[in-house]
Amino acid sequence: MSEEPRRAEEQDAEQTSNPTPPPAEPVVRLPAFAPSRLRRDLALDGFLRVAAMVLLFLAFFVLLSVGLSGSLVTVVLALGIVVGWVGLNTVGARVAQPLPGLTALIDNAPQAGEAMLAELRRKRALPRFVRLMLGHRWAVLRHRQQDFVEAAAIAQTLLTTPRPGPAAGHRAHLLLILAEARLEMRDAAGAWLALIELGRTPLSLTEALQRMALQTRYELLIGKPAYALSQAGHKIRLAELLPAPQSGAFHAMLAAAAQRLGRDDWFDRLWPRVELLCSEA
Repeated sequence: MSEEPRRAEEQDAEQTSNPTPPPAEPVVRLPAFAPSRLRRDLALDGFLRVAAMVLLFLAFFVLLSVGLSGSLVTVVLALGIVVGWVGLNTVGARVAQPLPGLTALIDNAPQAGEAMLAELRRKRALPRFVRLMLGHRWAVLRHRQQDFVEAAAIAQTLLTTPRPGPAAGHRAHLLLILAEARLEMRDAAGAWLALIELGRTPLSLTEALQRMALQTRYELLIGKPAYALSQAGHKIRLAELLPAPQSGAFHAMLAAAAQRLGRDDWFDRLWPRVELLCSEA
């Protein structure tokens, strides 16, 4: 066999054994957050729902006035409005239903979570609280991606949006996101305001422990290690309720405070716990 046919056969064999990979799917990204866009979405949702409700009352009035014996076009139109209202509420329910799973998806696969969130945000005429709960997931996503500037902007906007309805249940979590994001941005004044508001908000045990850790981090940021180390024994007992990495990080903050104050007794007590509970990173 000549060289050229042999090379052609080898190339065909290589292409068969190593097929060309399919093109990668485009990455779906949310647009840059803007408070004005959220307000516009809320206003549009509200307008569409009010308009649909007005049409619904009109449809019932027509049906009660003319009955099923009236003009066929009128009856069909009225029934169509009723069906449209039911469909409108179904859309809101379908968007609200996957929200718990969306949170887990954001934690485990942020890119897939962002694609799903972008798809849900395109829906219109959503109930107000559902739109705000989507905003909460957006803040969680950006915080997970360490985009602290946008996470803080989203959290701040949601916290100052009136009439949150059932979405008010996420207020404490939004304040924790806001406080941590501002600490990452070294915005001591903004973090202090968020921590003050957290002090006025009912918290679960986990949220209270997170607030304690953020408060300690804030005290180190503003150069008050004595405040951070005050009641250290009580804080250490509480920190043992946290997961190991978070508990180790809290012990590291207390150890840093002890080191700054020259309290070798506390440092020698705390640092072995840091090495035991979390990695060097």
